[in-house]
Amino acid sequence: MESYPLEAVPGVGDIHMACFTAVKNITDLKERLQAQENPLAFAMVESNLIMDVFQLLLAATKAAKDSESGKLSTQSLSSEIIYNLSSTKNIAESLKRFGIAEQTTSLIAIKIGGNPDEVLEEMSKTVEGNLVSFSKLGQEKDTAKLRQYYKIDPRVTEDKAILNWIIGAMAMKHIQ
Repeated sequence: MESYPLEAVPGVGDIHMACFTAVKNITDLKERLQAQENPLAFAMVESNLIMDVFQLLLAATKAAKDSESGKLSTQSLSSEIIYNLSSTKNIAESLKRFGIAEQTTSLIAIKIGGNPDEVLEEMSKTVEGNLVSFSKLGQEKDTAKLRQYYKIDPRVTEDKAILNWIIGAMAMKHIQ
C-alpha cells in the first residue's frame, strides 16, 4: 500500500491506495458497494484504466476538497473519487466505466484518512487477492478503453502524451 499526504485539504488525512491482482471475491465486493447497510469504506477502481498514480491523486484530492466544502456530486467520498477519474459529467456512466465490474480481476482500493496500518488491514481483509506494488501500474492498461473514454486523438501514441491528455480531460470536466 502507498500513502500520500493530502496537503490541499489539511486535517483530512492521507490518501491510501493498494493495488490487488487475482481478485477472487469481486461479486461480493460489487454487492457491498451497492448495499446501503454494510458499504465499503473505500473506492475500488479498475486498475487497467489507470496509467499513473497521479490520476488517482488528482481524483482523490478533488473528492476530498468537494467533501470538505459540502459540494459532492455523488452520494459518498468513495464514489466521488471514481466519478472524478472520468471525463464525463454523467455520474452513472463514470461509475460504470471506472468502478469494478463482474469481469474485474485487478483493482485499486483508495481511502482518504485513517491510520495506514489499519487501512491496509481493512483492505486486505476485504479484498481476496494479491497485494502488489504500484511499480507495474500502467503496464496492464487497456489503451482502447482509455482512448474511447477520454476521446484521445489517434495521433497521440506516447504514454506520457496519453497521460497528459487524460489529466487534461479529468480537469476540464469541472470547467465546462
